[in-house]
Amino acid sequence: MTMNVVHVELGERSYSIHIGDGAWDLLQENLREWNSAGKVMVVTDERVHSIYGHRIEELAGAPNSPATVVVVPQGEKSKSFGRLEDLCRKMAGAGLDRGSLVVALGGGVVGDLAGLAASIYLRGVSVIQVPTTLLSMVDSSTGGKTGINLPEGKNQVGTFHQPQGVYANTDVLRTLESRDWYSGMAEIVKISLTLDPELFAYLEKVNDLGPEGGVDIQLIVEAACRRKAEVISIDEKEAGPRLVLNFGHTLAHALESSLGLGEIRHGEAVAIGMRAALSLSKQICGLDEGQYRRAMAVIEKIPVPDIRYDQNLEQFLTRDKKRIGGRVRCILLEDIGRCHVTSLDDPGELVKALALS
Repeated sequence: MTMNVVHVELGERSYSIHIGDGAWDLLQENLREWNSAGKVMVVTDERVHSIYGHRIEELAGAPNSPATVVVVPQGEKSKSFGRLEDLCRKMAGAGLDRGSLVVALGGGVVGDLAGLAASIYLRGVSVIQVPTTLLSMVDSSTGGKTGINLPEGKNQVGTFHQPQGVYANTDVLRTLESRDWYSGMAEIVKISLTLDPELFAYLEKVNDLGPEGGVDIQLIVEAACRRKAEVISIDEKEAGPRLVLNFGHTLAHALESSLGLGEIRHGEAVAIGMRAALSLSKQICGLDEGQYRRAMAVIEKIPVPDIRYDQNLEQFLTRDKKRIGGRVRCILLEDIGRCHVTSLDDPGELVKALALS
């Protein structure tokens, strides 16, 4: 059993990220202890349950206090008010109290939905994040962001609700579809560009970032989680340094919303957003041409679908969560490993940069 541990230091809300093929075994041991103190609800989605249903039943099957298992539909449509209400009512029906635990076992949709429900049910119950995709392992499972979508944009409603722990079993990644693998890899590339030049140098040397490319997945997941944990530990609620984690995301969220949530993978949209941000970085931050080409060469290892965007893209940009005073905040790159936060009077600048990227 291989296991690495990354700590998120937040005082009384500190927790650990357990990364490795033994994460679920450790989770099962810890759930036995929790089950003796309070009720447990496991929230997962249809696809994860179809593959790992037997394992989920093992996790939920503590003899003294078996857990309730709730299965939600797969996909972004589950991040809705209707599904949130249904989940909260299931929590009430199962008799969860303030000493209970919610286990979010799935990708980012499950983590965001179950995390939000846990944060508002009885004004807050504990949650553990058990990510099953590469994207959720390095992104949504850590940091406490929860959310659902509105027609006006992605993740427009949400809270900060830190988990009690994160259990990332890298062995489950073998079941990922290729697009989902690359979607997670785009987030790892983002972290390398903004926070970790050593990780970037490693990704730069790897010819194939695909699932069969021979990348050391445990190494890069741990590195990405460690860098994110460091930022969260100093800026829990995105008041400053944590903003760098939004590199490529301003345009990405607008693309996802304008195309229709679920039509493009989040990481694919981030890869496209990073290209545009790099183009704008040359104009505004004076990003060196050599660094620009190095960064683009790694991003281009992430295949993305051809997309057609229209004028609605700018409308969704103006609704970005990070906007202040009507101006859209955008993260740009000064150098590999060093970022700059700027505010755009005209979000069309980002759309123009996309055309040039």
